[in-house]
Amino acid sequence: MKSLLVSLTIVACLVLAGCPKIEQDARDTAAALGGAITAAQAQHQECKTAPTGSACLTINKAVDGQNALVTSIEAYCGWTAGVLPTDPNTKCVPVQSASTGLQTAINNANTFISQLKGVIQ
Repeated sequence: MKSLLVSLTIVACLVLAGCPKIEQDARDTAAALGGAITAAQAQHQECKTAPTGSACLTINKAVDGQNALVTSIEAYCGWTAGVLPTDPNTKCVPVQSASTGLQTAINNANTFISQLKGVIQ
């Protein structure tokens, strides 16, 4: 739940800031992954009590991917990991050395979205 809140807050910050392409991609991918995770979790309630099934493992990996994406966005924007700006109008100040890590996290998140499609009916 905390991860979802962090993702939504970052998405809001990026939307308000007027984003370059990589930031738009990160925002869109974070939103899509969050939605796919929510849908998969809703359909696979058994994961709460028996998280060892293949669907549950896929969901858990996707959650880890979402967390990695959030951390990559924080690094790219020059924010302290786990500490979001208190002002929702705070602009992302790109740290170019973190762009490769952010792009990798976006690519991985897109892979998780595809995998989650296989567990959502």
